Amino acid sequence: MSTSRESFEGGVFHESIPGGRSGATISISRGELVADTNGQPSQRFTIPLNQCKLDLGGASGRMIFCRTSDASLTIFCEDKNFAKELDFQSGGVFASQLQALKKGQRAESSRFSFWLAVSAVACAALLILGYYSILGAAKLAIKALPVSVDQTIGNTAFNSMDVGRKLDSNHPASKLVEEIVDKLKPHAKIPDMKFKVTVVEGKEVNAFALPGGQIVVYTGLIKEAKSAEQIAGVLAHEMSHATLRHGLERVGQSLGVVAAIQLLVGDVGGLLALGAQVAQTSVLTSYSRTSETEADLEGVRMLHAAKIDPEAMADFFQLLKDEMGDLPDAVAWISTHPQHETRVENINNHKKTLAPAQYEPLKLDLKAAQDAL
Repeated sequence: MSTSRESFEGGVFHESIPGGRSGATISISRGELVADTNGQPSQRFTIPLNQCKLDLGGASGRMIFCRTSDASLTIFCEDKNFAKELDFQSGGVFASQLQALKKGQRAESSRFSFWLAVSAVACAALLILGYYSILGAAKLAIKALPVSVDQTIGNTAFNSMDVGRKLDSNHPASKLVEEIVDKLKPHAKIPDMKFKVTVVEGKEVNAFALPGGQIVVYTGLIKEAKSAEQIAGVLAHEMSHATLRHGLERVGQSLGVVAAIQLLVGDVGGLLALGAQVAQTSVLTSYSRTSETEADLEGVRMLHAAKIDPEAMADFFQLLKDEMGDLPDAVAWISTHPQHETRVENINNHKKTLAPAQYEPLKLDLKAAQDAL
């Protein structure tokens, strides 16, 4: 095969790139799609044309994504001549694929137009039935949805987020948090929720939960902790956000009329799209103080049931206050949460209401995990 008649501006997704994404100059040479990143130093990525998996998307719907079979590498371009060059260099192999993708887009557009028409009719009904009545009914309907909806929203949001450099699952810090989650999850309010925890490099003392059990822990939090039990307190809190479905609740608060109507007629597509967007942009920092308190108390219950002293959760808040002040900007995990004194008091008071238990120290090597960071 020949070399590209021209080069194209586009980009690359790959885990070896800082941030996971970079702009790139794209060309085709000797049967391979070649992308040279714009960063310094430049990196080169290639995909053999006979192994390319094509997809269409992006804001315009015209972005061509060329992926490896395992989706570990994606090269993308929106140039209108890129498709022609791909087809030419592949000897027409990609023509049918691109036509099928465009046909699917047109079908999706037709479905969107249909729902847009339905929404227009529904708007007239809103004048009679009342705007808030429909939204209220949709929020009630959300509570009856299966947990698989939470998981779909959380997974979609997580896969679209640039959280930073993820530690390998075999890293001592990753193993530490995974073992803690494994000890806690049998006592979760939703026993069959599929928790997945990811450790990410970052100096901030931070952790967050997405709907459905996706949890991210930053290395700054692990470094700051004085015991594995304190990390367990943070994880129990974040797991509780997921099992109490606070993320889905936040999505319900953000429902617009169109998404609400779609939900009420049994179509959760609008809800899933909105959910992924809300999870990325606001769930991480916009839980209400009521939700935060609920997560604290449910976390205390989980710790107690797992025979981990819930006082470790209160100790971690006290540690942050003693070492960093009341609400430091660097401590993102507690920046929108209730004041330390209130949380410590609530945790200790709730612990007193629980049945007596013989707590067992976690036999985990926190120092080894911290030294490995």
